[in-house]
Amino acid sequence: MSNIKISAYISGHGFGHISRSLEALSNILLLRPDWSVRIISPRGEEFARSLDDKGLWGRVKDRFSFESEKPDVGIIQRDSLGMDLEATKSEIEIFRKNKESFLDKQTKSLRAETPDLIWSDSSSLPFCLSSSLHIPSLFLGNFTWDFIYSKYEDPIFRSFSQELKEEYENCDLGLVLPLSCPITSIRNTREIGLLGRKPNLDKESARRYYGFEEGIQYYLFSFGAYGIDPTQFDWKNWDPSKKRIVVGGVEWKGENHLGLVSIPKCHYPDLLRACDFVLTKPGYGILSEAYFAGTPVLYTDRGDFPEYPYLVKELGSKFNSAYISHNNIYSFHWDPSSRKAIENQPKPDPRFEKNAIYDILNFIEELIS
Repeated sequence: MSNIKISAYISGHGFGHISRSLEALSNILLLRPDWSVRIISPRGEEFARSLDDKGLWGRVKDRFSFESEKPDVGIIQRDSLGMDLEATKSEIEIFRKNKESFLDKQTKSLRAETPDLIWSDSSSLPFCLSSSLHIPSLFLGNFTWDFIYSKYEDPIFRSFSQELKEEYENCDLGLVLPLSCPITSIRNTREIGLLGRKPNLDKESARRYYGFEEGIQYYLFSFGAYGIDPTQFDWKNWDPSKKRIVVGGVEWKGENHLGLVSIPKCHYPDLLRACDFVLTKPGYGILSEAYFAGTPVLYTDRGDFPEYPYLVKELGSKFNSAYISHNNIYSFHWDPSSRKAIENQPKPDPRFEKNAIYDILNFIEELIS
């Protein structure tokens, strides 16, 4: 199969969707040198600018193009640890009003582009396009938005959930990642391996590369697109002679403090591997990357997000991990959770060891043949 073109619609909810899809699509382009991808996402170009051009991304980036459009609503966040459901309802109403305009614009683009496949992570609206234009379609994700919204009692969420369910039913094939919620609105699904970015360096080399000191514990703060508020911390309890806070460039907003290590542009999985712990809200992206990096996870509450209990269940059984409360984060009371994370004994999962890239590529070639 030559000169295959993929139009990929990626959710702008956080960085997890664009991170894993760009990883998968980049590896696919490496394996198929005459394929190309158009990314339609509010996060696509923003995320790509943060990537290290020396690695995989630098070898394939010329075969990507980007269009900043919003294919779904997601959940509006007040910050990384709190949701704003009232604002989300308002965004749903705006999205509904703009839906036909979005579909008209994308229909024209797709007719001009003539892609061989429509890829969605994890929006439902692209499947209206694939159905009307008779283009094969693929879902990639660990949850569907109809499931997420169905867990809220408000009539706006319930009716929107039903709309999305009907849109997902147009999908030709759903590729379901590990760490998943129940996916019932896509009729034809296949389970695939764990997908996520992987480190290029071993632990010792990564620590040396980032200049980490011996005898110091490094905690990576991974709170994605929304960051964490440093004014909430009780800085009188902070001892930078024993610990360092590491951020990848977007997680820290405001005044810097002694013991803060900021590395704005890097191969994030290498930074993750270099650290002793990652302190985060649970989301698919950071958990998959922490698994591949072998870095223990300290996780905290993220509000009433329906994916949360499914991820926590997997954290308890498959990761070196432990819960840490918001209060203990902000007061720097990290040691008890750190010890529990190291002591937790995860059980191996065969799906975590499968090669998700080959799974996805094989299913694509079956779908478009």
